[in-house]
Amino acid sequence: MSDEKPVLTLDLDGVICGPLAGLNLGISRNFLDPAREPAPARVWPRWLGAPLDAIRFSIRRPLPRVAAALARLAAYRSLVLLTGRRSDPSGWLERYGLAEHIDDLHYNHGPLRSPHFKLQMIEAIGAAEHIDDDGRTAQLLAEASSVRSYLRDWPRNRGADYAPSVTRVDDLAALAEVIAGASLAGP
Repeated sequence: MSDEKPVLTLDLDGVICGPLAGLNLGISRNFLDPAREPAPARVWPRWLGAPLDAIRFSIRRPLPRVAAALARLAAYRSLVLLTGRRSDPSGWLERYGLAEHIDDLHYNHGPLRSPHFKLQMIEAIGAAEHIDDDGRTAQLLAEASSVRSYLRDWPRNRGADYAPSVTRVDDLAALAEVIAGASLAGP
């Protein structure tokens, strides 16, 4: 039996980082067909994309209770940040003292849109679980992978007909409670 902890991948925006003015507009209610070839992302040139990301994301702050939740999750899981952002969020994580809890980080600098990028990375990493705020991503992972998919609750992702394997949690602290409880209960 291995002493390695299972891998939990975490989305950044809407899970760790709060949206501007509390409005999480990046959530899509349109599910993707896992059998269809993914459409390519529209990507800004790198010389323009990084400054635009800095403007979009640098003023955002962590959601409440995130640091404590990450510390608790790290006791039971290897934490890998998996974001659809097109620029490296390491500086933001450092600024808010969250980097110490993250074992690895992957951001999207390829041709795929965020949901398919996350699906591809989760398979490459061998993650057991993923938490996201985007229902479209949670649903795609539930339909096209063996990862346990958690959906961080937001008003914009409520009411859709998710797969039974998509588990809704109030926030990252609630996920930490679920995982700690399951870990303490044993196999």
